[in-house]
Parts: sequence; C-alpha cells; structure tokens
Amino acid sequence: MRRKRRQRTCSTLLEGLPNELLAQIFSYLNGVDAIYAFSCLNNRFKCLLIETCELFDFKSISKLKFDLVLQHQNTKRWKSLRISDDEHTPGHTEYVCQVYSLSNDFPQLQSLVLLHLHSQKMCTVLSQLSSLKTLVSLTIKSLCREIMPPLDLPNLKKLVFGACSHIDWIKNFSQLESVEYTIENCHWFIINDLPWPSTLTHLRIIFHYEECWSIIQRSLFHLSLLNTLEIYQIQRATMPPNGQIWETLIRSSLPLLKIFKFYFNFKYSLQSPYQMDEAVASFSTPFYILENKWFIRCDISDRGCALLYSLPFPFETYTALQEVLYKSSEPDENFHSNGLINLTIHNDFDSIKWMHVLNKLQHLEMHFLTAMPPNNFLHILKNAPHLRSLVTEKRILQIATEHWNNISICDHLSCKIISLKLCGRHARTQYINKHATQQIIRIFSSKCQHLSLCIQSSDNTIGFILENMPQLQSLHVNIYGKIKSLIDMTWLQKEQTIFNSSNCIILSNGDDHYFWLGKHQSYKNLKCVK
Repeated sequence: MRRKRRQRTCSTLLEGLPNELLAQIFSYLNGVDAIYAFSCLNNRFKCLLIETCELFDFKSISKLKFDLVLQHQNTKRWKSLRISDDEHTPGHTEYVCQVYSLSNDFPQLQSLVLLHLHSQKMCTVLSQLSSLKTLVSLTIKSLCREIMPPLDLPNLKKLVFGACSHIDWIKNFSQLESVEYTIENCHWFIINDLPWPSTLTHLRIIFHYEECWSIIQRSLFHLSLLNTLEIYQIQRATMPPNGQIWETLIRSSLPLLKIFKFYFNFKYSLQSPYQMDEAVASFSTPFYILENKWFIRCDISDRGCALLYSLPFPFETYTALQEVLYKSSEPDENFHSNGLINLTIHNDFDSIKWMHVLNKLQHLEMHFLTAMPPNNFLHILKNAPHLRSLVTEKRILQIATEHWNNISICDHLSCKIISLKLCGRHARTQYINKHATQQIIRIFSSKCQHLSLCIQSSDNTIGFILENMPQLQSLHVNIYGKIKSLIDMTWLQKEQTIFNSSNCIILSNGDDHYFWLGKHQSYKNLKCVK
C-alpha cells in the first residue's frame, strides 16, 4: 500500500512543478525533443513549450516531426536554429526557405547552423544574414568569395565555416573571438593569406594539403590574444612536422597560448627511420613537456605512414593504421582518456588492443581494404555502447556477419545501428540483390532511421524497403541499370506505399535518389499534438 502511494505521488510530481521552473528546464533542452516529449500532456505544457523553447536542432529529423514542430511554434522567439541538407534530411533547407524567411521569421536568432547547402540556396541565405543583428554564433560550410555578399553582423563572436582560401571578407568581423575554419578546395590553385581579426582567442584550422603549413603559420604572427590553437591535417603530407618551428612561433607571437592541440598525418621514409625520432624529439623539448605540459604520441605504420598528435587525442576522427608502433612523450594512458567519436579503418584492425578507446565511439567506417573477421567485429560491437552509425562495403559486412548468419553480431547491429550506409570504391560491386535486401531489412528494421545503399532496379525494391522499415526517416538509393524509372511522386503512388507528397520529399541527382520521410507509426502522436 505504501509503495503504491509513493508511486502515485511521484507520478504527479512533474505536474506540480511551477511554470517558472518548467520554463527554466525547457530552455536548456532541444526544442524538438521537448515538444515531442511534453506537448501531449495537456494544454498547460503545450502553451509553456510555445513560450519557452528557444533552441531548435533539426539534425537527422524526420519530415513528420519537423512539420509538427513548425506547425505549433512561434519562430520569432527562437534563439538557436540548426538545419541541414545532408543525406538524412534531403531537401530540408529548400523546404524551409519556401515557407520561412530568416529576416522576417527568426529575428531573435543568436546561434545559426547551416550545413550542406546547395549553391543556389546558399546565395538566398547569405543575402538575408545581415538582417540577423542579434547573431552571436554562425556555422556555415562551403563558402566562396564569388558568392559572398558584404555582411554586417555587429554582435558575431563565433564563426565556424568551410571555404576556399579567399577569406579576405573575414576582416569585416573585427569583433570575432572564436573561429573554426576548414580549408576547402574551391580556387585551391591560388593560396592566399588568412587575415584573422586580431581579437581572436580561439582558432581551429582543418586542412588537407601540406602547402597550407606556411600560410597557416604566417597567419598567426599577429594573434597575441590567442589562448587556444587547434591544427588538424587530414591528408598525408610528404614530410613530418617540425615542433621547433611551432615552438619558435609560439614563443615570439602567442604569449597567452595555454592550449595547443594538433593532428598531423604524414609519410616517412622506411630507409630513414631517424626521421620519426627527430619529429617526436622536436615536440618533446622542455618547452612542450615542462613549461606547458603538452604531450604527444606518434603512431607509426610499417608501411611508411604516421600520425603525430597531442594528448589526450584531440580530434573526433581517428584513422587506424596497420601494424602500429608508437612513440610518446607521455605514458599511453593519455590516449585512453580520449573523446574519439569516429573511427576509420583501412586495413587490418585488432579490436582487442583498442577496447579502451571505444567507449565513446558513435561512428564506424570500414574502407575497401579492411579485414574484419567476425570475432573482431563482435568485440567492437560489445565494447562500443554508443555506436549508432556504420559505413562499409557490402562485402565487408557480409564477411563480418558470416553472411548474415552470426546471430550475436546481427542482434547487436539490430539494437545499435540507427544509420547504415553501404558504399564502396567500385560502385558496381555494391549493388544489393533481393536476398541481401531481405537480410538488411531483417537485421536493421527495428532501429535504422537512415539507410543508404545501391540497388539494381527500382521495381518493387524501394517500395519493399519503405514498407518494411518502420523507423526509416531518410532513404538514399543509387540505381544501376540501363533502363531506369523516373523517380517522382507519380512513381511513388504506383508503388502503393503509405508515402505521398504530404509526408515525403524526393530529390534526384543522376542515379542517386533521396527520400525524406515521415514516420510510419506516428499517426497517434500527430493527433495528440494537434
């Protein structure tokens, strides 16, 4: 009796909270999640959500949930917005731009994230940015000077962007404090200076080519207020980095620098192993170890490849090398306390040695040379509790699952994987036949929300997937064959699925077709919110 009374008391506790406290709670939550979780309770909560939810992240959202949120919210109160046109939400930005205007419908935005925009929509969005006078943080990728209009954002403090090296327009943001910049390939044949505002205290640069080293180092000379510097090199350089050059630069130009994170990818000569010793030694001087407590590790492959990075591991993505030895200025435990989220495997991979770095792993990518026997794959799945995304070739997944027959591995995949992408170096080898399609549906249908694969024909296959994967929010198919159907709404109606123009958007680009979907089982929620 006492237990029942205690349970009854707890069940009314949320309803008994004052509006002021609930408003404070909702202000910290993603508005999408808060609305979906609480709007069905009663009219009081519905009104509170409209008045207090200000942060909206539409990453990987279904079309149905997006429509529900926009239908019942006052966007003029929003403080934070994130939209994207990636494979998980194809057509999202265009869909938003047809109905809303940044300048008229989001006047109080302080944080805006725009990802994977097509060039036409990019011009439309950029032309409206200057009207957002309250904007403090902006994230936008694939900028180019040719389409960059003059911008007046007087309160902008943080800018995260990807662009070519033509960024002279950044001088207009003289009040910036934090910049995260990814150098992209547009106009790459011309290397330009990077004119950072002298007000920067945090700078993060991600680049591909070693030709960027000198321009990056030269751009730092006048940043005397810099407190945090992050340098990440993605593609493999022909020469190892030189810690002495960085030490000289920091001593002379960056007196306030406290945090220095880096990740260098490079080749070395198998005939000159001393190169590696010199590289590690140059980052292990008293300046690094004693004065600043900056420690490094260098992973060395027997195939002439190496990664040199600061500790703890600073980057979100690690590319595993084959037959790794390592040199370090600090015990290996520093690598264990990493924030590794993405892991890319190109060759053999001994998962047992990596058990201690899998606890935060969310995304696993296995390239075409990956050798992944079932026992190694099972070990990864058991020790990566947060794994949600898998990108691999069909052949690799078939071997890793013992041709879909390893029950334990298939059960782990069924419980974990929300996003599955089957792709490869040679597209023709990736096409899924009817049997493989049935196995994928059997294993992944219970959780998978985002699916990308190659099929031989659209006849019945797409409709079969849509009908039998009830959690699906987005579908990308690459169709191979000489005779191809026109994939549009008329075609979709002939497939006799539950999807139509009201709960599905279709985008096509050559052989690639993208579907942004509402969820099958959400009709109950739809009635509730309405």
